[in-house]
Amino acid sequence: MFKQRIIFVLLLFFITISSNTWAQKSSTSNNNKIALQYYRNSEFEKAAEVYERLYSSNRSTSYYRQLINCYVNLKQYTKAESFIKQHQKANKYELSVLVDLGYIYSLQDDDSKAKATYQNAIKKIRADQYQIIRLANAFMAKQLYDYAEETYREGEKLLNGVYAFYIEKGQLYYYTRDYDKMIGAYLDLLEVSEQYLQTVQSRLQNFIYNDIDETIQQKLKDALLLRVNKNADRPVLNELLVWLYIQDKDFEMAFIQARALDMRLDENGKRIIALARVATENNDFTVAVDAYEYVIGKGKHLEYYFAARNEMLEVMYKRIVLGIDNKPENYIQMERAFINALHEMGTNTNTIDLLQNLAHLQAFYLGKTTEALFLLEDAVTLRGLNYMQKGQLELELADIYLIGAEVWDATLAYARVEENNKNNPIGSEAKFRKARLAYYIGNFEWARAQLDVLKASTSKLIANDAAELALFIFENTGWDSVETAMEIYSRADFLFFQSKDSLGIQTLDTLIQKFPDHAITDEAWLLKGKIYSRNFKRDKALECFQFIVDNFYYDILADNALFAMADMYENELNNVAQAMELYKQIMVDFSDSIYKMESRLRFRALRGDKVVN
Repeated sequence: MFKQRIIFVLLLFFITISSNTWAQKSSTSNNNKIALQYYRNSEFEKAAEVYERLYSSNRSTSYYRQLINCYVNLKQYTKAESFIKQHQKANKYELSVLVDLGYIYSLQDDDSKAKATYQNAIKKIRADQYQIIRLANAFMAKQLYDYAEETYREGEKLLNGVYAFYIEKGQLYYYTRDYDKMIGAYLDLLEVSEQYLQTVQSRLQNFIYNDIDETIQQKLKDALLLRVNKNADRPVLNELLVWLYIQDKDFEMAFIQARALDMRLDENGKRIIALARVATENNDFTVAVDAYEYVIGKGKHLEYYFAARNEMLEVMYKRIVLGIDNKPENYIQMERAFINALHEMGTNTNTIDLLQNLAHLQAFYLGKTTEALFLLEDAVTLRGLNYMQKGQLELELADIYLIGAEVWDATLAYARVEENNKNNPIGSEAKFRKARLAYYIGNFEWARAQLDVLKASTSKLIANDAAELALFIFENTGWDSVETAMEIYSRADFLFFQSKDSLGIQTLDTLIQKFPDHAITDEAWLLKGKIYSRNFKRDKALECFQFIVDNFYYDILADNALFAMADMYENELNNVAQAMELYKQIMVDFSDSIYKMESRLRFRALRGDKVVN
C-alpha cells in the first residue's frame, strides 16, 4: 500500500512538471509569434518589449539578433550598445558580437571606434576554423568585405596550412565582383585536392548561370587555359575545362580537351562517349560522330566499342532524317554503313533498331521498297523480340505498304498493332498512324474522332502530334466547295509521304490556283518548298519559302520558311552572309520559335565565335 502511494505521488509529480514544461513552451512559442508579427508590421517598440522578455528567459541567438534589429530600427543605439556588451560577457568566444558592436558605432558616425572594434575582433581569432568562418560571415553580412578578407588571411596564418578557406574566399570575391581572385581561389582549391572538383563545378555553375554578360565564363576560360599550359601534369584542370566548354555548348573544344585526357590517362573511351551523347542531345552531330569514331578507333576489345558503333550510326541516320545530309551519296553511304554493321554484329535483338532504320532508309530514301519489305518480314520472326520491338517493326511495314498505295494492307497492319498493344505507347502510335491514313485519303471526320481520343495519350509526343493534326483538320475543313482545299492538300501530303514528288507539285499547284485565299495556302507553299528542296531544285524551293515570308510573315509558318532558307544558304549555297541574316531574323522577330536556339548556335558558329586553343 505504501509503495502504491509513492508511485502515485511520483506520477503526479512528473505529470505536473510535464504540464508546466509544455505550458512554458506553448507560451514561448505564442510570444515569439506575437513579437514576429509586431516586427513585420514595423511596430518595433512593441516587438522589442516581447523580445526582451523572451531573451531574459532564453538567451538564444535568434532573440538576440531580432532585439538588435528592433533597437536599430528605433535608433536606440545606446541601448543596443549596452545590450550587445551584456550579451558579449556570456559569449566571450563569439566574435561576431563585436561586429555588431562596431556596426552600432558606425551608425553613430564613430568610425574610428567602429574600426578599432572590428580590428579587435580579428585580433581575438583563435586557431579555430569555424570561429574564423563565423566572424568572416558576420563581416560579409554587414558588407564589410575588406574585414572579411583580412579575417581569412589571419585565419590562414593561425591554421598554418591546415585549411586555406578557398571555398569561402571564392564566395567573398564573387560578392565583391573580383572575379579574377574568385577564379584563382577555386583553381587553387583544385591544386590542393582533386576531390573538390564537383564542389568547384557546382559553385561555378551557379555563378555562370547568373553571369549575364559572360564575364566570368570568359575569365574562367582564360585562367584555365593558362594553368593547363603551365601544369600539364594536372588532369583535373583539363576536366574542369571540358566541363566549362560543355556549359558553353562548345562541344568541339570540349572534345579536343576530353580526347587529350583520354589519351594521357589511357582511358577506355567512357569520357568520350559521354561527351558524344551530350553533343547529340544538343544537335552537334559533327562532334558526336568525331567522338564516336575516336572510341571505335580504340579497338573492338574495349567495352564501349559496340555502343559507340551503334550510336554513331544513329547519329548519322538522324542527320539524314533531319535533312542535314540530303544528297543521294549520303543515302548510299548510310546504307553501306548499316549493312556492314549488321554483318559484323549480326541480326539480333540488340541490332533490331539498326535493321529497322536500314529498312526505312531503303524504302523512303533509296526507293528499294521490295528489299525493305523482305528485311522487315524476316525481322518480325526473330526470337526474343519484346512487344516494343515487334510493334515498331510492324508499324514500319505498314508505312512501307503505304508507299506502294496498299491502303487496305496498311490499315490492317496498323489495326493489328493497335489491337496487340492496347495499353502501351506502341498501340497509341498505331492508332495515330491509322488516323493519319484516314486524313490522307480524305476521311477527315473519322480521323478527327480518333485524334481527339489520342489527345489524352500518356505519351506526350503522341498526344502533341494528335492535337496538332486534329487542329489542322478542324481549321481547314468546312469551307463551301464541292472539292475542298483540304482534300487536295491531304492528297498532296500523301504523295509527299510516298515520295511521288512530281504529282505532289501538280496537286499543290491546283490547290493554289483554285483556292488562292484559303487559310491552307501557306501550308501548300511550304510543302512545295520541301518537295523542291528534296529534289535539289534550290531556286524553286527558295521562291516558295520567300513567298511565305513576303505574304505570311507574322503567321505560324514564317519561321519555318526562314529557317529552311537559312539552312539552304548555309549548307548548300555557301552564302554565309545571307544565312546569318536569316538566322538573325528568327532570333529577333520570332522569340517563341522552336528554331530560335538552333539559329543562335548556327549564327555564332558562322560568325566565328570559337576559342582557338
